[in-house]
Amino acid sequence: MKIIIPLLAFLFFTLNSYAQSKPKYSIKVVCKDRHVFRGVFYAVSTNQLVLLKHNDTLKINFANVKDLYISKKGLVLPFMLVGAGIFFILAAEADLPLDQLGYLVGGVPLGVGVGSLVGQLFANKRFYKGLVETDFLTIRPDLERYTQVKNAMPNKVN
Repeated sequence: MKIIIPLLAFLFFTLNSYAQSKPKYSIKVVCKDRHVFRGVFYAVSTNQLVLLKHNDTLKINFANVKDLYISKKGLVLPFMLVGAGIFFILAAEADLPLDQLGYLVGGVPLGVGVGSLVGQLFANKRFYKGLVETDFLTIRPDLERYTQVKNAMPNKVN
């Protein structure tokens, strides 16, 4: 039975890593007027960020951006499932019904919470706080690593 927990963990992480050919990053943009935008980080051009939000495209100018928070999508759920699965397996192995109930009622939410905490630690987060418009010239190459489309700025032909 001790082999099942590492096997489940390996299975969840393997399937998660092969599920996406290219990782997607979610972004949270805080503007200077305190508006907050969340979405998938699609592209960065010379003067704006492009986000995908459900079936809408948001273009946010660099002059309006105050803070950026970037994190990798798809890492938290496998950790949560492994945490809940551990206590579910412990409940299945317990002999007394009261122990089974204790593992299910108390252990599964605890496993989900701890899995969420550990998943957030491994989510590969980046923070940019207190940005000014001129800062984007220096951080633009770093931001392009997290976008879905590389080199959103077209090359000029003379």
